[in-house]
Amino acid sequence: MTDDIDERPAVNEEGAKIGSADLDGLFDRLKGWCCEDLSKTAKWRSDAREDYAFEAGDQWSEEDKGVLRDQLRPVITMNRVGSIIDSVSGSEISNRQEVQYIPRTQGDVQVNEIFTSAAKWFRDECDAEDEESDAFRDVLICGMGWTETRLDYEDNPDGDPRIDRIDPLEMVWDSAAKKKNIIDGRRVFHIRRDIPIEEARALCPNDDFEDADYNATWVNDEIDKKDIDENDGRFYDKPDQSAEEDSQKGDKRVTLVRAQWYEREPAFRIINPDDPGQIVTVGKKQHDAIQNAARNAGIPPLKSVRITRKVFKQAYLGRVLLEVSEAPCKDRFSFNCMTGKRDRNKNTFYGLVRSMKDPQRWANKWLSQTLHIMNSTAKGGIVAERGVFDNDAEAEESWAKQDAITWLKKGALQEGRWKEKPQAQFPVGFYQLTEMAISSIRDVTGVNVEVLGMREATQAASLEAQRKQSAMVILQPMFDSLRRYRKNQGRTLLYLIQNYLSDGRLIRIVGEEGEQYVPLTRQPQVETYDVIVDQSPTSPDQKQAIWGMLQQILPAIGKIIPPEVYMALLKYSPLPTSVQKDIEKGVEASQQSQQGQPSAEEQKAQNDIKIEDMKVQAEIERLNRKTEAEIKAMERKADVQEKIAQRKAMADAMSKAAPPAGPAVDENGMPVAGQPDQSTAVLVTLMSELTQALKALSAPKQIVYGPNGEPVGVKPMVA
Repeated sequence: MTDDIDERPAVNEEGAKIGSADLDGLFDRLKGWCCEDLSKTAKWRSDAREDYAFEAGDQWSEEDKGVLRDQLRPVITMNRVGSIIDSVSGSEISNRQEVQYIPRTQGDVQVNEIFTSAAKWFRDECDAEDEESDAFRDVLICGMGWTETRLDYEDNPDGDPRIDRIDPLEMVWDSAAKKKNIIDGRRVFHIRRDIPIEEARALCPNDDFEDADYNATWVNDEIDKKDIDENDGRFYDKPDQSAEEDSQKGDKRVTLVRAQWYEREPAFRIINPDDPGQIVTVGKKQHDAIQNAARNAGIPPLKSVRITRKVFKQAYLGRVLLEVSEAPCKDRFSFNCMTGKRDRNKNTFYGLVRSMKDPQRWANKWLSQTLHIMNSTAKGGIVAERGVFDNDAEAEESWAKQDAITWLKKGALQEGRWKEKPQAQFPVGFYQLTEMAISSIRDVTGVNVEVLGMREATQAASLEAQRKQSAMVILQPMFDSLRRYRKNQGRTLLYLIQNYLSDGRLIRIVGEEGEQYVPLTRQPQVETYDVIVDQSPTSPDQKQAIWGMLQQILPAIGKIIPPEVYMALLKYSPLPTSVQKDIEKGVEASQQSQQGQPSAEEQKAQNDIKIEDMKVQAEIERLNRKTEAEIKAMERKADVQEKIAQRKAMADAMSKAAPPAGPAVDENGMPVAGQPDQSTAVLVTLMSELTQALKALSAPKQIVYGPNGEPVGVKPMVA
């Protein structure tokens, strides 16, 4: 992206160019808004100028200075306002905050490291912390602080990040806004004075415009009227100088007004024709086109809901409307505000200086009065008759000098013709009033001497810490406004990162795997992010507090914490960042070198495991040998029993196979002829049974194990 986001043609929401009549009406409307808001905040601007003067030490009005000079009294200013503002501003610098982005998706909550790191890179590139600290100081002084978040394409065609602090007196906001940080404001104007005409033409190039067209002379609020009448170089029109003289001196300067506002326009929520499962928001013209396309396709009208949406716009104003376009951010202003305390009746905001002005004035006046009394009554006056001195003029001059002689006429001392005036005494309670005025400067703000570091009395450290904490509680409304500002500014920053910086440029992120450079690309699957504001680990006060707590608990839990946790805690140590990185690199190198070398405890554990393994293996081998011996014994016993059974079976068979005593006869006692011999049949039967028995005895055997796993016998193996 190489085009400036501020240089776009004047178009409306439907993409059509705006006509000249519409531009004239828009110019009148914006001009009227600006003048109205300027007039309603005129008193605030006058008070803000005085607040800045008080903080800078200019605490006497011109009338008071004139009275003191006429009375020959010293004009003394002991600026205690500045030290209190410095103290509170320093607290913000010591406790800076950072923004994190968490994608609003289903599942575990995890910080988006790319966008969070991109935001840090954005802020580092433009020194955002310094700019925001200056803006917070403006809040403490006058009650309002402003910044602008933008991209600058002047030096880099890809856009350089910019977060600039803006003078509160240059800003004009919606006078009807009531909420903190002007988040309910409908418009905002930035009035820039002393702009060279060349720069103005570069911002809004147009050959049809004259130089005078770039000068917003109508910016004429009550506070700046004096500056306009004086023609001190702020404005282009100078009646006492010709245009040729201005051209030669090169001081042609104009006043430009940049306006940002939003308008409520009708819109529709309708089903996306390309993706029926998605609902989109479209303008009226696009909605009508979708419905007509559905009607032409023979589809029933799509369901839609009419809503109202905000459309943010931007314009440059001079004597005429110079340029109008879409705002840099589509859903918010590029200007972000932080506010102080609210004056409900005047609908304005004020800072700490407002309540300190009266005590500071009285302290200055009473101190000036004290010095005047001391100077005027250091030696005291006299009452003398005429003719007491040789020379009255010399007597007046030499009377107050300690190293000079004042000559009187002879006998004047003895006759007592002169006497000293009684010295003036300080009024009763004068010192108490002065002390009360000085202490009231702190009391009205809630900033005590502990916060200022000016406590002289000896007191317990815990008590001093509690008193500091109590003072900071009183100041929390100021810091709460700063926290809300960071959320709003973080959303503006996220929009610019997603829409203008997600072009593949490399950014450095710091994650669990260390530092690495990754391309910054858009993540279309996630559209919504939650902006979380947290204290930055680089804040000195937070470092000191956390490191103090770690020193108390680390001795108890140090042995059970892995090295990775120590590295995470190291960033809260008071060591410089360079030293922390060196320690991290040393620890990482040591861990890598020791990955293949176990520690002494690990070696001892491994040796114990080996010994136990050897014992187990020996026991297994012993049991195996015992089992094998028992099996062999059982097999031998089974063989013997088998042979015995075979021999017994053969003997029984032989005995059964013996022939009978005589031949076979019938019932009459006559020999039976033709019948086979019975003994032969019996013998055949016995031999068959013997064969089966021998087969059973010679069949394969299997070992029978008992319940305890030990062999208890053998049996034939079943086929």
